[in-house]
Amino acid sequence: MKKINIIACVFLLTISSLSYSQVTLSGGKGQLRVFDAETVYPGHLYINATYSGYAGEKETKSTFEDHTLNLSFTLGLAKSFDMFIHLVPYQDDQKNAFGPPGDSKLGIKYQFQRKDAVTNFAILGFASFPTAQHHNVLFEPYSSDATGWGIMGLTTFDLKNTSGMLPLKISLNVGYWDHDMADRFFSDKTDQLIGGFGFKFPVRSSLLYSEITGELFINNGDNVTFSQNSIRFTQGLRFLGPLNLVFDIAGDIELGGYKPSELELSNNPYLKDYADWKILVGATYRTTLFSYKTKEQKIKEEQRKQEENKLDSIRDKREKVAKELEELRKKLEKEKNKEPLE
Repeated sequence: MKKINIIACVFLLTISSLSYSQVTLSGGKGQLRVFDAETVYPGHLYINATYSGYAGEKETKSTFEDHTLNLSFTLGLAKSFDMFIHLVPYQDDQKNAFGPPGDSKLGIKYQFQRKDAVTNFAILGFASFPTAQHHNVLFEPYSSDATGWGIMGLTTFDLKNTSGMLPLKISLNVGYWDHDMADRFFSDKTDQLIGGFGFKFPVRSSLLYSEITGELFINNGDNVTFSQNSIRFTQGLRFLGPLNLVFDIAGDIELGGYKPSELELSNNPYLKDYADWKILVGATYRTTLFSYKTKEQKIKEEQRKQEENKLDSIRDKREKVAKELEELRKKLEKEKNKEPLE
């Protein structure tokens, strides 16, 4: 049993540097798309770039490709808060050699702190901005040409905080996305239920993760059936590379299985020919923008300063006594030299 505990501790230490850089492709701590309930450490900035690619064949037997570049920034603001910015510098529009940018997001996460707890909870809110030149790009999740907002509830089960020391983390996300904040809440046809479920665990010095994510129309049953929504399974591997970069290699598999015809796509703006599969490659870099001290760290630092002040005070008193003794010795020596000889 002792050997097992020692091996488990060493194993967890080998992935400690990797666990610091667990951010999603859109920003925020998590897997690839599923968010963890935990926030990133205050003052730490994460820069993540993720490329996704897909190649297929049309009915005319001509091949086509889809390429997308995601760029995200995640910053820890305080012990319970972090924020993220998600940009899409390049999104294939199937027309030009270099496509226009995609939509953008700005989000913030609040974690309900429970130190070393098995279960953690958080709430995430975000705003989406129509920065893309074209919307409803083929093979990508639905988007609208309007400013939207969304909210998600996040739950994470961290089994390594149990007595069993099993290094497995499970996360569940459930939320709502209003693609147009100017319309009626919870009743428009573009409103979607968003979320995902995933888990991750270490394999030697890497992290293996699996997740199911999707965006489901909740008021559009007449136009979109369940299988026509964007639903995907993702299997990925995250590992530490050179220059302290953390790399992701993952693959998406589309679960809906519905293949709309050209006529259906042209007549129904809510239907899309989602990619059967995608390959994703990403890299994350972490740096520190500012130092943050917890309440406990501040108390310890204050105690250390008080101890140093006490030591300085004792040192000053000792030096003062030594100086006075030296002056007294010199005075006695001088008086002794002045005594007359008999």
